[in-house]
Amino acid sequence: MNLLDVMLTIGSVTARSLLGRRRTILMLLLAGAPVLLGLLVQLGSGPRPRALVPTLDGVLITSVLPLVALVFGTASLGSELDDGTAVHMLTKPVPRWAIVLPKLAVAGGLTALMLFPSTILAGVLIGGTAPDEMAVTFAFALAVLIGSFVYSAIFVALSAATSRGLVIGLGYSLLWEGLLSGALPGTQIVSVREYLRGIVSVIAPPETLESVVGGTGFVLAAVAIVVVTIVAALRLARYEIRAAE
Repeated sequence: MNLLDVMLTIGSVTARSLLGRRRTILMLLLAGAPVLLGLLVQLGSGPRPRALVPTLDGVLITSVLPLVALVFGTASLGSELDDGTAVHMLTKPVPRWAIVLPKLAVAGGLTALMLFPSTILAGVLIGGTAPDEMAVTFAFALAVLIGSFVYSAIFVALSAATSRGLVIGLGYSLLWEGLLSGALPGTQIVSVREYLRGIVSVIAPPETLESVVGGTGFVLAAVAIVVVTIVAALRLARYEIRAAE
């Protein structure tokens, strides 16, 4: 079996393990939160509030996206390390990056699969189908697509580094990305949320969203994925050595 077949097998096994009935239902409910807000806006009487950007930025980018990626990212690798089933995989002569990449691809793909349509639907319900509003919606949808893989890479690496990846990742999502990164000057360079806001600010119509990062968000997001993936692969290599001992 060549390396590509091994990676495809790892990805297939990971997808089946992540799509457990309870986890999938919970994540679908979480991903549907912005859509529910959009339905409430539609059902409300009176003029439609200008809630498109606050909802997609404040609810989707800041809260829903990192939480969905957290569950899929930490479970894709952490559950196997915790229950010992990863030992069989780690004893094989497979490069550690070839284990991390399928985990990242599946976790990020599932996150994007749930949240990309949710972003589009919520945007249409809240902002309507006028050209400017649709441009804003698609800008956020692209940011969510990219952010799904950035966050998933972080949480896969976190689960490789510690058995408390879910708890630490929750604190990181709520405290750092949710509260501190936008409030402290100079922290935008190490905030995924700010990368995504920068991407939106470049693609969406002018003055939709202000961002210190701007178009550099594309580069920073790509660098983050590469660096964190390398860190996760190195951590898995150390895990194998300690297990052997």
